[in-house]
Amino acid sequence: MDDNKEILSAAEEAAEEVNTKVGESADEANEAAEKTVDAAETTAEAVDNAAETTAEAVDADNQAGVTEETLNNFSDSYSSNEISDELKEVQDNAESMPAPKKKKKLMAPIIVSICIVVVAAVVALVLTVFFGKNIEGSWYYEQEVQTSYAESTSDEPPAMKIGYWFIFEGNNKLTVKSGSASGSGSFTFRTGSVEGEPIGEPVVDLNFIDPLSNQPINSTFKADISGNIFTGQKLTLTSIQNAELKIELEKKNHEAPEIKRNGDFVADKQTEGKWVNSQSGYGVTYVSVYDIKSDGTITISDTQKISSQFSGTGKDLEYTVTIEGLYTCNKGKLEIYYDRGGTQKAEIPYQIKEKGNVLTITGAQEINFYKVGSASADEILNPTTQPSTEAATEAAAQSTTK
Repeated sequence: MDDNKEILSAAEEAAEEVNTKVGESADEANEAAEKTVDAAETTAEAVDNAAETTAEAVDADNQAGVTEETLNNFSDSYSSNEISDELKEVQDNAESMPAPKKKKKLMAPIIVSICIVVVAAVVALVLTVFFGKNIEGSWYYEQEVQTSYAESTSDEPPAMKIGYWFIFEGNNKLTVKSGSASGSGSFTFRTGSVEGEPIGEPVVDLNFIDPLSNQPINSTFKADISGNIFTGQKLTLTSIQNAELKIELEKKNHEAPEIKRNGDFVADKQTEGKWVNSQSGYGVTYVSVYDIKSDGTITISDTQKISSQFSGTGKDLEYTVTIEGLYTCNKGKLEIYYDRGGTQKAEIPYQIKEKGNVLTITGAQEINFYKVGSASADEILNPTTQPSTEAATEAAAQSTTK
């Protein structure tokens, strides 16, 4: 038993010694591992630095070697005489080659031409805008006239100003407007060239009918255009036959008058359509047309056809005055509202006869209008056909008081 105890004690002592040594060995191992890692990192960094240094040294040696070798080879291969001979041969070859052809300079003339065209266009535009003598367009002026053209009272002055619009269009067409009335005409804008005219200066031949007085006007005027489209243009027309007759106009867009009827529109289906009447006398034929529409609007046109024997010009002349307005039917009367030098209202009593083919204006004198489409109306509208029916003969012989 004692021997066994001694054995156990010896074994325990040996185990403790072993554990102590193992622990010391583990600590030493850990410490050694840490040192190994540090050494590895240091070694890697040293390797990188060495690699960079080596690469730089190699590059420098290569460059030095290549440069030196190249120079040595060049020096060995070519002596000064050989270089001179080579250069001389190159120079001789260059002198024997034909000189290159010079390219023609085309761009400069093209650019200059374009610039000239652009400048010319700009100059033309400026001249047209600021100094253009173009009469076409709409021109306005006011004229003082007697109040017989409009309703008046004793408190109103004996005259009033009425606006006129002269509208010059292409193909020498002229329209003169006042209110809702317009007169047809023509014009010729030219340079004075005959005795009595301002030679070399702008003149205009006017041939139109006054839409208010129904008076034809045929005269030549000196035309003076001033201003431009930015500051406003003015046109002064001075009659060559009568210097005191002067018309001063300003260029502006035409403004149509607003027309209103009193009360609501009342229709009469029997009156709707176009109606025509004609009278002749003293070398003048008058043709009147009433165009009565279902929408409550009415157009009245009066055309004068003057034969060459009475026109004073040796030519046949024709003028038309047109009035636009509104109408309503009220107890056998056409109530017509229009603007002719001011707001106007006309009351025209009427009757429908001959199965709807005749519109008779009644009053102090009866005037028959024939419905377009009937035989009597066709005979009036056809200038080559003489009246053959009793109705057309009567219409041609009538004298109308308006």
